[in-house]
Amino acid sequence: MPNHRLIVARGFRIAGWTLGAPSVLAAIGLGAGALVLGARPAQPSPALSVSDYGLVGLLSNAASGLAGVLSFLGGVAAWALGLLAAAALLIALFAGLLHLVGRGLGASAAWARILAIALSALMALNVLLSLAIVQGVARLVDAVLLAVLGYAIWALGWKFKASA
Repeated sequence: MPNHRLIVARGFRIAGWTLGAPSVLAAIGLGAGALVLGARPAQPSPALSVSDYGLVGLLSNAASGLAGVLSFLGGVAAWALGLLAAAALLIALFAGLLHLVGRGLGASAAWARILAIALSALMALNVLLSLAIVQGVARLVDAVLLAVLGYAIWALGWKFKASA
């Protein structure tokens, strides 16, 4: 006879690792990119007189102006990468929570059961909402996810006491 609690616990731990490992790597990479793009360039040289230097002065001044615009765009990109790194870090923390809940379910902790039911219900609501939006093969994927979450709620809500 399968122990449904342990199956759900293993699923939470696998979901935590599957979501957490790429999120940590993304947070590190995006954070490094934000630091590189956010580095301040060297101070621009003063503008050259076009009457003294002619075409060279004009080209140098245009290049300085373009460097300023590109520096501003690099700063905007650094902020965007910083926000994405923070989002990836939050996702990694959520994945850590999923893994801890899975470990708690494996140890038959009551807090883990309550938290797992709440998380499964919230994710099932999200899947139901997306089921109304997506089309094609994505509906099949949503239906499978809904079935998996329904199984988790059933195993933790009604079957948990019999297997504890």
